[in-house]
Amino acid sequence: MSIKHEKKIQKLVKEIFPYSSFRPFQLDAIKFAFNIFRNRKIGLLSSPCGTGKSVSILTAYFAAKELDDAVGRLLVLTRTRNQLEIYCRELKNIKEHSHVKLVASVFKSKKEMCPYATEEPKLREVSYRDFLYYCKGLKQGMFGKTCKYYEKTYSGRKPSWHTYTTINKIKDIGPLMPSEVYEKCRKSEICPYEATKILARHADIIIGNYNYILVSAIRGSILGRAGIKTEELNCVFDEAHSLPYYAAGILSDELSSTSVRRALREVERFGLDDFGVLEVFYNVMVRLGRNIYKKYGSEAEHLIQKDVLVNKLSKKLQTKADKLQHVFSELSDLGENIRQKRVEEGKSPISYLSRCANFLLDWLSVENSSYVHYIRVETDRFGRKSVRLGIRCLDPALATKIVNDLRSVILMSGTLWHTSYYMDVLGMEKKRCESLELPNPFPPENRIILVDRAVTTKFEKRNEEQWRKIAERLSKIIQQISGRVAVYFPSYEVMHKVLEIAKFNFPLLVEERRTKISDVLKFFKTNENCVVCGVARGKISEGVDMTDEGKSLLSSVIIVGLPYPRKTELQEALYKYFKDKFGEKAREYSNGIPCLNALAQSAGRLIRSEEDRGIIVVMDARAAGRFKWKFPADWRNCMEVYMNVDKIIGRIADFTDRRWD
Repeated sequence: MSIKHEKKIQKLVKEIFPYSSFRPFQLDAIKFAFNIFRNRKIGLLSSPCGTGKSVSILTAYFAAKELDDAVGRLLVLTRTRNQLEIYCRELKNIKEHSHVKLVASVFKSKKEMCPYATEEPKLREVSYRDFLYYCKGLKQGMFGKTCKYYEKTYSGRKPSWHTYTTINKIKDIGPLMPSEVYEKCRKSEICPYEATKILARHADIIIGNYNYILVSAIRGSILGRAGIKTEELNCVFDEAHSLPYYAAGILSDELSSTSVRRALREVERFGLDDFGVLEVFYNVMVRLGRNIYKKYGSEAEHLIQKDVLVNKLSKKLQTKADKLQHVFSELSDLGENIRQKRVEEGKSPISYLSRCANFLLDWLSVENSSYVHYIRVETDRFGRKSVRLGIRCLDPALATKIVNDLRSVILMSGTLWHTSYYMDVLGMEKKRCESLELPNPFPPENRIILVDRAVTTKFEKRNEEQWRKIAERLSKIIQQISGRVAVYFPSYEVMHKVLEIAKFNFPLLVEERRTKISDVLKFFKTNENCVVCGVARGKISEGVDMTDEGKSLLSSVIIVGLPYPRKTELQEALYKYFKDKFGEKAREYSNGIPCLNALAQSAGRLIRSEEDRGIIVVMDARAAGRFKWKFPADWRNCMEVYMNVDKIIGRIADFTDRRWD
């Protein structure tokens, strides 16, 4: 690139960038993204939290598009509502600051954008799956009425004049937050989700979640109907460290014995003939579950062959195995009848029979070696047990291979440290891949990383003495720290073992499976000195913005044990699958890097701006051993390792005192 052309790009970037100055290394991120968009590459960008990745990507895109209109459109994919709203705000800032003309189409979930779902209490608590069935049925007039919002949105197969008028207003005013689009559409009595889909036809930028690319049906519904070809589309995956797990999850499913029991009650209540399938299915699940619980206890996935369930059902029902698919399809239709009858009664559009039948159809259809079937027993906080059957996809690339068809792609995260892992596991074309890892831009003196090497949660060393030791040292460390402390454990089991012994003199909130992120944030804002305990890879450890006006609410993050995936037959199946596919990298890909990501994401809740200061404590000897070399250099260089808990406490006191110097 010539010096003249370089200066032209720099001038263009400054005209688009909506702030008076750049953060450290932000120009490097913009230049990297610009080249990815221009050169049709796949970019992997690791840039710490608080470095302005979102506005950097948008600035780079508009600069590339300004120089070459053939760059095409941009699809930004996020995991959380907060990330989505950040992009909306940055688009507004860019439009207000620069000459850039832009149209943005911003999607929340169909349920969140549905006026009925917000207006009718019966729809608020239904699962997303049940809501989608209801939405489809309502549009087709299955429930004795049709959707007035959908009907007013279209005139025949085309958008109505009324819809075009509303969309043109949104284009002129925008970019708007999804809530703003929702209000304008609701007042116009058109469907906000359908209006956003129509707006996508005219949009330079579309913002949604990962499913908009990874799920073919949604990709066709949103992008296909907007006339957008994948080979002309640039795509950004935010928080891409979670992409392997998310992509495999899209192709996985799980069903509980509770759902089967509820389906049985549905059939009985509505007087339907389920051919005896549900009772047999429930009894088989319970019998298998009892055997598994005796051998393995709770929460351990035990692999079973698909035919174990199929043959038992076939034998009990006296039906040939190849006829079961027809039986389950009929049950699925009966399930939709139940949904329709419930709606006619003024109740929520739930059908457990439909849920069970569709799961059984999926159970039958999965033949690929990339999938396994499993069973586990789950115990709730009241000691009640339920059996869960599952189908797990082992290969994220089955969902992410579409990435290679896109014009350009950027995967970015604050912890995208081992780029070869993502290239391999996601099945990306390596010859198109380029990567950039930016250093931590925040002052190193704002953070200390301490390792307590006197304890471990290594599976072979777990015992009551270890739990007591961890609990006592954890209690002493927290007693020394003032402020809000987040403590993350490798599992609920380890958390409960330690918390049975630990004693804190501060208000305490313990994450449960039903804990809401809003509850945690409220707890933090109500208590200046408090402790929140959660699980790595849980809902309060990843993608959660624990900030107030841009500043971190936390003074410390303590990670108890290395959060390796639990040793189960399912985890071993993943290792074996990766062994066949990636050879000697298998253990690292199935265990090591997922553990590192979980630890890094938990620690990442702490420092969110250059003004934040905080303490990271890792309570596991393994963090000072070979595992240390998995961390980036700025972590390794800052780590201080101690055996004596009093020295840890003294180091914390020294760091805290320096805050007031």
